[in-house]
Amino acid sequence: MSRLATVWLLVAAAGCGAVVMAVELLGARMLGVAYGGSIEVWAAMIAVTLLSLAVGYFVGGWLSDRRPRPAVLYGVLVAAGALIAVSPHTSPILESCHGALGTRGGALASSAIVFSLPLALLGMVSPFIIRLLCEGGRRVGVRAGGVYAISTLGSVAGTLLTGLWLIPSFGTSTGFRVAAAAAAAVGAVGLACSLGWKGGAAAAVPLVLACLPSPDPGVGRSYTAPDGQVVEVKAVRDSAHGRIVVLDKGRYRLLVVNGIVQTGIPRDLTRLAKGQCLALGYYQELLPYTVAEPRGRRALLIGLAGGMTAAMLGLHEIEVDSVDLDPEVIEVAREHFGFRGRAVAADGRLFLEKCSERYDFCIIDTYSGDVFPFHLATREGFAAAKRVLRPDGVLAINCIGAPSGRAFASIVATLEAVFAHVLAIQNEAGDDVQTITVFASDREVRFNKGWLDDAGGGSGPDPVSQAIQRFSVRPQRAGALVLTDDYCPLESLRGGEALRWRARTARNIGQPGAF
Repeated sequence: MSRLATVWLLVAAAGCGAVVMAVELLGARMLGVAYGGSIEVWAAMIAVTLLSLAVGYFVGGWLSDRRPRPAVLYGVLVAAGALIAVSPHTSPILESCHGALGTRGGALASSAIVFSLPLALLGMVSPFIIRLLCEGGRRVGVRAGGVYAISTLGSVAGTLLTGLWLIPSFGTSTGFRVAAAAAAAVGAVGLACSLGWKGGAAAAVPLVLACLPSPDPGVGRSYTAPDGQVVEVKAVRDSAHGRIVVLDKGRYRLLVVNGIVQTGIPRDLTRLAKGQCLALGYYQELLPYTVAEPRGRRALLIGLAGGMTAAMLGLHEIEVDSVDLDPEVIEVAREHFGFRGRAVAADGRLFLEKCSERYDFCIIDTYSGDVFPFHLATREGFAAAKRVLRPDGVLAINCIGAPSGRAFASIVATLEAVFAHVLAIQNEAGDDVQTITVFASDREVRFNKGWLDDAGGGSGPDPVSQAIQRFSVRPQRAGALVLTDDYCPLESLRGGEALRWRARTARNIGQPGAF
């Protein structure tokens, strides 16, 4: 075997390692649109990747013993590239599996159907290369170790390039095209070198794959949601943390991240008035009514989303500092939701631990899709939030769950380990999964009914006070855990709550996998 042929086999080993990790990261991102970015989705994608590679290792070893020809190896790489290029166009498969099998089963089935074959083909590469390099049967151990070392270095490069550059800069669909073209290009060059002019036609494959159109994001299109209202897609973009979609539905503009509505805000913010959010069951607006005079008070908002909370607090002339992990979300909030306040892109927990300012209010509303960052729901995370509050300050948390669920009970138990007083108000009657607003403070949380003055006074029943009394909820203590940085099984505690919440989103805006 010539020196050039040997070098290209090692290039193939490195390229294959890079593409495997790129597909794994891109696959998890693609699944996250329909299933969220939970650990269950990552577990499904990692399991399918490892199982597919195991099958590929065996088949590659078997095939290389029977047909130890470089052209076969390079043909496998071209075929893998073609299958990878098709991956972004398989959203109907994700939707069908989600509807039939739910979150856990659907994520596993979707990843297996879409990615098992291309990953198995990529798994065939390393044993095939070792077989070709060891024709004489000498120094087999050194050569095998070298191939796996080079492949692993390629995996490191693929992981860093995909996670830190490709996805944040160009999005998931482009990432798949780049990975597909890279695999096919290595295979095409190898075919040309092995077969001469007969393999030259393969050079067209990576060019075709690189030029494939992205799936239509649907910007500008309209469709009818299951409740009969017309929904218009205003913007779709990928960020390092998820797929962001902006929708107009009725008089509201919605921010959807990984298939879950994060914000619903009136499109005409000039018509938003004090107390209006309370009338809609948005109980975070109770915060200004925990003090006699909210004007000039300061609030720290962890989780900006579309800026609804910031806009609401601004009506009460509260100064708001906002923090969001995703800089793209901040940009979308400014561009599509009229947000004009102060905001920084940072991890909420790290910001709390480093913050030297003190606030009257702190709001933690940090869902990414339907996933609550576990490090913000622990005793240590709540202690960091308490540290930025003034002695009589109030913490508010947006909790999505069932009022009788273990996840909600554990969050309350954890808050009670840090704060002297905790009060929770569910959004609606019943025990279905829903938004629950939880307040915590070292003073008793009381509301001064200032919303009556903001509404112009008047006599008669006070629906807000009635709602507070009716919807105040105490969790069941059985099975509640104090969550810590060391042990925070929040996602498993939620059980099927994430699936039910996604079902509500589907009823509200349509199948989330469509985005």
